[in-house]
Amino acid sequence: MKKLHFHTSLSEKIGFLFEDQQCKDIFIDRITDEARLGSIYLGKVRNVDRSIQAAFIDIGLNKVGFLPLKEIPLLKNKSDQLTDGASIIVQVVKEAYQDKGPRLSANITLTASHIVYLPYGSHIAVSKKLSNTIADQYKQVMKEVLLDYEGLILRTSIEKTTEEELKQELNNARNRWQEFKDLAKAKKAPALLFQVPLVPEQMLSQYQSMEFDDITFDNRKTLQNMQVAFPKLSDKMRVRKEENQIAGKDMQHWLIEAIEPVVRTPNGITLSIEQTEALTVIDIDSSRFSSRQNKQDTVFLINQQAIPYCAEEIQKRNLSGIIMIDFLKMGKKEETALLKQMKAALKEDPISTEVFGFTRLGLMEITRKRERTGLLQLLTNYSSRLQHPLSTETVAYQLERELIGWNNSNIESLIISCNHEVASFFMRNLKEWIEAKIHYNLYWQLDESCNGYHVIRSGSNPLIEGYIKENKEKVIDRLL
Repeated sequence: MKKLHFHTSLSEKIGFLFEDQQCKDIFIDRITDEARLGSIYLGKVRNVDRSIQAAFIDIGLNKVGFLPLKEIPLLKNKSDQLTDGASIIVQVVKEAYQDKGPRLSANITLTASHIVYLPYGSHIAVSKKLSNTIADQYKQVMKEVLLDYEGLILRTSIEKTTEEELKQELNNARNRWQEFKDLAKAKKAPALLFQVPLVPEQMLSQYQSMEFDDITFDNRKTLQNMQVAFPKLSDKMRVRKEENQIAGKDMQHWLIEAIEPVVRTPNGITLSIEQTEALTVIDIDSSRFSSRQNKQDTVFLINQQAIPYCAEEIQKRNLSGIIMIDFLKMGKKEETALLKQMKAALKEDPISTEVFGFTRLGLMEITRKRERTGLLQLLTNYSSRLQHPLSTETVAYQLERELIGWNNSNIESLIISCNHEVASFFMRNLKEWIEAKIHYNLYWQLDESCNGYHVIRSGSNPLIEGYIKENKEKVIDRLL
């Protein structure tokens, strides 16, 4: 059973993909000043570097975007025609990573339910999962209605639609593109023209071709909007009564589980996952695995059973770049069989993944396209080498969920303690929003020794006021 669960009532929005009670993917949408994947900007050319055939584009954020000249359509002598200070409409195709700014393209793509519209694509591409008969049929139909320079990508879901629906989607996409161009004329570069929320819109779009048994939301307004945006999934959508519970466990459980460095499977196999700036290594251990077969067959069986878990963790954690898997040592014949199995396991991954083979040292080599920020980088202070403590932002969003949760109690006042970094982020980004959401008085005490936050006291107003008077040496201030 496949299910999607969305939490969109708070400032941090989270989406979970579940299959048979197991978490398969997590999307997290936060307040950010970084360029989001798929966002469209009116950029300003900072400078053109002919030696690397690229331009650096100011899109109004901290990091300058990188635009290869080959990603600019309709220009012949690109380095000559793109000048410093010029305005250009660009789209983020890869988010900023470490010290690198976002990678941009002027070949804009607009995603709809069954097509991807390319205003300057000049070709029609089809999903590899479609049969040749269906692909050829729809390519011919859409070729007749495309204008000069236009292009399309036909998605797998066209099998479940009609020619008229596809043509209507094309017209809608054209209208959207015209709106962006009109908006660009009215704006001064740099400026944001379009940004699709990661949760729930992008997650639903990415998985809309799947067959779901249940799609839940924590508020009715978002549900109604998504039923309009994704009508073919609307009959599976509903409002969820449980606030922070998913598959019988607290939402925080699934987030922490997705960044734990050690994964223990039910059949006794252990995966140790270590992420570095250069690559990710997954080590397979079999200390608790039991089998009556001979050693060679047992080793192969362990490796085979580890593959689905490796594929699951790669997708759930949103690992990207170079991924090396250290399986138990085996022969060439077994390695070939394992490669085939791994390719099959990663086939359902919506993000482009390639299995190259085994290195001379016996490591399976995989690459996965870097799109969204990985969970470890998003949820923790990734700069820490030995451990990955939860980041200030993650703790602040945990606190937000905690404070909303106290609305279900009968308290009149609450005292929390937290360190200066958490308090500062909370005041800048969450205070104004949450002030209208909670129904009690909130006090806090700054404590630099506090790791995260702690609830000190909760109860009636007289109880809390009495505690504050008895602890005058502690600086406890009224926050809300």
